[in-house]
Amino acid sequence: MKSKWFFNNGELAVNEKYEYVYKVEKYKDRHGYTVVKIIRDDNDMTALLLKGEGDSWEALTLECDSFDQYFADGTVPDGQVIEFQRDGAAWDSMDEAVDLWELVHKNKANEVSKNIFWENYERDLWEVVEEGTSGDTMVLHFSNISGAGGSFTKFVSHGDRVEITEYNGNVSYPQNPSVRYTVERADGKVIEMEDLTQ
Repeated sequence: MKSKWFFNNGELAVNEKYEYVYKVEKYKDRHGYTVVKIIRDDNDMTALLLKGEGDSWEALTLECDSFDQYFADGTVPDGQVIEFQRDGAAWDSMDEAVDLWELVHKNKANEVSKNIFWENYERDLWEVVEEGTSGDTMVLHFSNISGAGGSFTKFVSHGDRVEITEYNGNVSYPQNPSVRYTVERADGKVIEMEDLTQ
């Protein structure tokens, strides 16, 4: 199974879970890598060496002997370099999807902005729904402040545009969507909207 690693507000998350103890060193090594140390649940040590900027990055994994050797004398092992580029359609984190949702609903030019009561909104009530979330699709559940009920929102990224589908009520997902709208990712402008309840 493929895992998705990213930093969310300075915390390392793997598949939206924060199960790893880690330390990001405050310096780069002599090769220009930023060092990320990870202590796994079994207390084995792993490290990532990261280098790059923009959407193009190089990552190098250190485990077992290569981990010990690197931290003993700075030797970077051969054959473990991973080059990757961010998929323009993929989501980096839950916060990226929530940021877009807030941008859409704060844009007064959008019809959907008229249906939000911000006094009933708390950002920390969002959580990722693992079933249905992968790659370009992020499914989130929003719990009501009272703790009773909630709603689901599915975000499907198509690069510069995102399709957002709302499911009102805890039992509506995934069979009964209520509304779907397509938005510009950059400014949150709704460019197409469809009522799915009719």
